[in-house]
Amino acid sequence: MTTPTVEGPRLIAAPPPAVRRDRMVQAYVLAAIVSAGGDTVFAIGLAWTAVQLFSPGLAGLVLGIEMLPQALCTLFGGVIADRFDTRRVMILGELARVIVLLVASICWASGLHAGAVLFAVAICFGTVSGLSTPAARTLVRQLVRDDDLVTVSGWTQTGSRLARLLGAPLGAVVIHGGFGFSMIADALTFLVVLIVLWLVVRTRFRLPRTPKEPVVRSLRSGWDYIRGSQVAQVFLLGLAALNVFVTPVMSVGIALRVAESHWGSSWLGVSEATFAIGAIVGSIAGTRWQGTYLPMRSFRVLVLQGIGLSAVGLPTRVGLVVGMALVGVTAGMASVWLSGSFQRVIAPSHLGRVGSVSNLGDLVLIPATTPVFGLLAGASSVLVATTACGLAMSALCAAFALSPQIRQLR
Repeated sequence: MTTPTVEGPRLIAAPPPAVRRDRMVQAYVLAAIVSAGGDTVFAIGLAWTAVQLFSPGLAGLVLGIEMLPQALCTLFGGVIADRFDTRRVMILGELARVIVLLVASICWASGLHAGAVLFAVAICFGTVSGLSTPAARTLVRQLVRDDDLVTVSGWTQTGSRLARLLGAPLGAVVIHGGFGFSMIADALTFLVVLIVLWLVVRTRFRLPRTPKEPVVRSLRSGWDYIRGSQVAQVFLLGLAALNVFVTPVMSVGIALRVAESHWGSSWLGVSEATFAIGAIVGSIAGTRWQGTYLPMRSFRVLVLQGIGLSAVGLPTRVGLVVGMALVGVTAGMASVWLSGSFQRVIAPSHLGRVGSVSNLGDLVLIPATTPVFGLLAGASSVLVATTACGLAMSALCAAFALSPQIRQLR
């Protein structure tokens, strides 16, 4: 099967300047980074409040319930992204988040039932995220030239990782004032994005819009495009591999290795910091060193990531640190290249729907594979489980790197 011929983006404004002098794009990226920091503050406040108020099982439900409405809504969000004006959809999404958080903080301060407030916020956030996030993924495609997509992806990912790294200690400080302060802090960061979208951002390229057809027919059209494009299929699988194999090791494998080796909880922090710093270094490197054939180079780099995943299970502190550093650097580099390349190679008319399928894959596969990893580690050992993830990651990405469809993409 071959990718169908599609219409490309059409310039509707003055040509964009060089991206390093593009103040509009830089303002948007900075606002997105601030918002990522606010999300971290909110996430820490939510997690701390949930574990303080509820049983472990109920706390886990509060923290995970957001994924359900997000999974249910994300495909419809893809249809919205490909049909309606991207900037307006994002403005409505940011406004909805601000309203949800402000109303919730008022309810929290008035003494309303804590569980009801937490569940309501999580469900509303999941719904808004599912409906608006696919549109957010298409915005940069409408602001910069194709050659600058990887650079902007690198800026965004580097900044977001820094924001999360710095937002964690800030969240720990803010929560001392109560969960209401965490919600207000996050609302203010969403307000920053809203103001920038409203006053600063103006799209320069118009993407082809899908006709106003029934939602089911539009969803079927997106699925038909994926079925007919081997490149889209490989990209979706490759992006899923970034999370499906890494997340179980990060969320369960590290904790099991540290606990079984009796190293102390501080080594959890060391491993997380090592990964974060490695990912920042990798994102910066991916932004500076681009060149040609980025998709093929991305999957080659991810073959090395499989080695890092395996090393995390070694019963030595050196193995843990080296493994996490390798995972972080390769994840940062490959995610920049793949994200920018994804926006280049997917048909602009289907970018929202294909992106929503990628998001749905993460929401479904990650919760499914993490318990499997835990069961495998319990039945054998941590090293066997991490090695299984690492070998599967390396084998899959090596196959992608050798794929003719990927090797010819420049």
